[in-house]
Amino acid sequence: MNLQDPAITVLMGVYNGGQHVKACIESILQQTFANFEFLIFDDASTDETHSIVERMARTDPRIRYVHNEVNVGLGAILNRGVAEARAPLVARMDADDIAVPYRLEKQFRFLQEHPEVDIVGSFALDVAQDGAPIRERKVPVTHEKIAELVWSNPFIHPTVMFRRDAVLRVGSYSASDRRRQDYELWFRCVAGGLRMANIPEALVHYRFSEETMKRNHVRSMWEQAKIGLRGCRLVRAPAYAYVATCMPLLESLMPSWMRYRFTAIKARFDPRRNG
Repeated sequence: MNLQDPAITVLMGVYNGGQHVKACIESILQQTFANFEFLIFDDASTDETHSIVERMARTDPRIRYVHNEVNVGLGAILNRGVAEARAPLVARMDADDIAVPYRLEKQFRFLQEHPEVDIVGSFALDVAQDGAPIRERKVPVTHEKIAELVWSNPFIHPTVMFRRDAVLRVGSYSASDRRRQDYELWFRCVAGGLRMANIPEALVHYRFSEETMKRNHVRSMWEQAKIGLRGCRLVRAPAYAYVATCMPLLESLMPSWMRYRFTAIKARFDPRRNG
């Protein structure tokens, strides 16, 4: 372990994540791959997040903790985090998810063995609030299929690890996008010629609940639709992709309980699952 020259920077933003952030951090600190720094930005949380993360940072020198006095949004956090990362590889993590113990090791070795790949994600296991498994979520695994389906967002963001210099080359995360900043970035990565892959194994347990649906409100989905339409133009996507990018906006008009059930039905027909 080299704190000044780590192999991986694990990058995470958190806002009012007190319920799950301790378990999330522990899942990273207990990784089989130890040569990393854990760069955590607390975006002006108002719950117990600050005290939890600060206490854990004192017990493990790999945690580099930044506490924002003003909430700036995840796009700004990730843009700053990539710029300040000390490692050549950056692994994303979300504060309510759990990484399997060998996640970092598996993705590090994959990128070593595939020097042509700039970004690698994986499948995820959707879990309920209490951690009970719901379903495995699959995404395309080859670069060709990921690029073809980029309009469908073929990465599960907290599973992604990427080469820092490659993402900086295409402009990194947009600091002005408070949400869906990953979706916007993937379009630019495809347009910029970056190579991508997904490992066909669930390396992250992704917490999924009715609260997840509530965050996907009409305004958020409208912003996502605008990103999707701009991105489709950027990569010259087929006509049906323009229509498909607007479907989440229509879905957001449903009551949250209906959308929660509709998601399970929709998953059967998701083009990403057959990639």
